[in-house]
Amino acid sequence: MKKILKIVVSAVLSVAAIILISRFVGGVYADGIDSFEKNINSEVEAKRAELLETGVFREGVSVSGVAIGGMTYEEAKRALIPVEESMIKDVGFTVVYGDGQQLVIDRSYFDISYDTEDVLGEAIMLASDGEYEELRQEIDDIAANGRAYTISCIVSAKEDAIEEDVRTVGDSLFVEPVNASIIPNPDSVYDDSDRFTYDPGVNGYIAKTDEAIDEIISRARSHAYGTVYMEGMEIEPEIKVEDIEGSVVFRAGYKSSYNSGAYARPSRVFNIIKACGLVNGTVLPPKDPDDPDNKDYIFSCEATLGPRTEALGWQLAPGFIDGGAGSKDSPGGGVCHVSSTLYNAVICSDLKIVYRINHSAHVGYVPWGQDATIDTGKIDFKFANNTNSNIYVFMWVDQSKKLVCAEIWGEPFPERFDEIRFYAELVEEIPPTATQYIQDSKLRAPYWYVANKAKTGYKYQSYKQYYKHNRPVGEPIPVALSTYNMHPMRIHVWKGYDASVDVLDPAYKIDPPED
Repeated sequence: MKKILKIVVSAVLSVAAIILISRFVGGVYADGIDSFEKNINSEVEAKRAELLETGVFREGVSVSGVAIGGMTYEEAKRALIPVEESMIKDVGFTVVYGDGQQLVIDRSYFDISYDTEDVLGEAIMLASDGEYEELRQEIDDIAANGRAYTISCIVSAKEDAIEEDVRTVGDSLFVEPVNASIIPNPDSVYDDSDRFTYDPGVNGYIAKTDEAIDEIISRARSHAYGTVYMEGMEIEPEIKVEDIEGSVVFRAGYKSSYNSGAYARPSRVFNIIKACGLVNGTVLPPKDPDDPDNKDYIFSCEATLGPRTEALGWQLAPGFIDGGAGSKDSPGGGVCHVSSTLYNAVICSDLKIVYRINHSAHVGYVPWGQDATIDTGKIDFKFANNTNSNIYVFMWVDQSKKLVCAEIWGEPFPERFDEIRFYAELVEEIPPTATQYIQDSKLRAPYWYVANKAKTGYKYQSYKQYYKHNRPVGEPIPVALSTYNMHPMRIHVWKGYDASVDVLDPAYKIDPPED
């Protein structure tokens, strides 16, 4: 190639000399010399064009250590893909959290770009301009000494996407702490164990999400990829056992006896035991000021016991009928013994009475004016938790002593008193009116019977008196006025009986019929 170049150059110089001489002597051969000169120039330009139009990279060109001489542009791009991959092989994070769980922040969380096309565009333009001899020399130099280029990579994290997903993981790890709590022990009324146990609660957990996000973003910006540990910490409950110990105290209790006559009838005792079991362990929350429609803070004896029917397991026992004039066996007879006992404990606990009615006649298991009757679907006994904490109700039957027992527990009384005493005073006696004679079509003269004996009625006013260290605090506070019905003697006689003429012969007195 170099010999050809020298021959061409010599020819060019010879032609130039001839042209000068010819022109000097008058231009005899000018036209022929011009034609020869044009032919030589065309040949040089063709060879130059051939050098420029190869369409491949010059021998000796390399990019990031990959020799691309002789490759086309597309071939070089494909050859450099492994280089590009190697530049981002470590891009990403593994976030370790919880008990070994992982969140992989892969390349999809990053915007990645290379300047490969710019570098190749610059490299393929080597030896692309200049005269033939200059081009030839440059090409030879590239082949001999090489030309090295380097690809660079730009990696930027999609910080919003990373933060969103890491925060989602962190939020999923959150565990709400559970406060220590008081657990009533209803069985304690039978085994004489503690009325309450304490649940210490459970620590919560919160992940240090912000710290993990900050570390990931910081390391992403400095391209320090790898593993990130998202730590966390336990959250202690706001309320611990030591905060609630002593917060629930015995407020008041009451006991009533069933150790007499019909009160001790087995079916009646069965009903009392059943009713106490349904009440025992009741937890009555305080009123929620943010939910005025919620009535959970009100205790309903009717709702707690449910309908008293034989189908629901209640047994037949005596209960008042005819306004207290007599009694009759009915399912659930005796449950008023439970509501009355509870009523006395509630009053002495300073809770609010919502609804209470006394019996139509006196009952012997609580004092006059201190009873509370209930009747399925008709009469209820209700009271409300007017304190700031839970109220706990315990009820049971001490069968060895034949006692119905009630206890109320809750927050301590205010400082101004430590005890409440409940009592009632007679306000008025209501003497029975004249005997009533009731003509009964089922009776034939001269038979008759006494439906009920005469009963005096009474009115009692009940009071509660606050005490502090066994001394009265303030004046007695009226609680309720109870009226017990008067009943005249009622005698059933035959049809057509005339009290002014007919005489009721004791020999023809019969027992009242059973319904």
